[in-house]
Amino acid sequence: MDQVFEKCVFLGYLERSSTIVLAIIRGVCKPGKTPFDIGEHDHYEIKEILTEPSENDPAWMFVLNIKHPLTLLAVKIGKLTVKPGSCFNDEGMFYILRGSPLSIKVITTAARMMLKPDRISATSISQTDLRGNQILSDKRMDVLRIAYSEGWYNTPRDISLGDLATKIGLGRSTVSEHLIKSEAKIIQYFLEGDPELIAEDKDGK
Repeated sequence: MDQVFEKCVFLGYLERSSTIVLAIIRGVCKPGKTPFDIGEHDHYEIKEILTEPSENDPAWMFVLNIKHPLTLLAVKIGKLTVKPGSCFNDEGMFYILRGSPLSIKVITTAARMMLKPDRISATSISQTDLRGNQILSDKRMDVLRIAYSEGWYNTPRDISLGDLATKIGLGRSTVSEHLIKSEAKIIQYFLEGDPELIAEDKDGK
């Protein structure tokens, strides 16, 4: 891969099963190279070209069949996925994994054996983490916890916004704002990771 591409970014799975892993990749090739120069690689195979470089975008978009043992192991274990945005560039390969603690432990152990990475970092999320790293303020954490215990997140909901606001002792619009902003922060945490961890990695690379 490093002989053909300057950078590749994983955009998502087209198909993912115990027998095949098809990924959509955005890749910028080195001068004079195309994705087809991967050839008959043991771990990778170009299945389809989606778009070619243009004047406005130097990247190729293509479907890649990934046959690397580590990828196939992750599929068989389950409860684990590679986050879109994981990439390969001139500094190396960067995988961002999301899944259960046990599945991540298995894969990071296998990665140390197969790939001998320079660094492996992991982060998880809990109520303590949300308070400790100030992702959520104490007030928003309290509102979120009460909303959860009262069945706001059940389907269907067990409590109306008005009743929830009365239970918490705040106005409807205030409670709604707390919930919306708390949910947005938690989703951002899961999709983008811990900002402090990312900053630390950039400073320490």
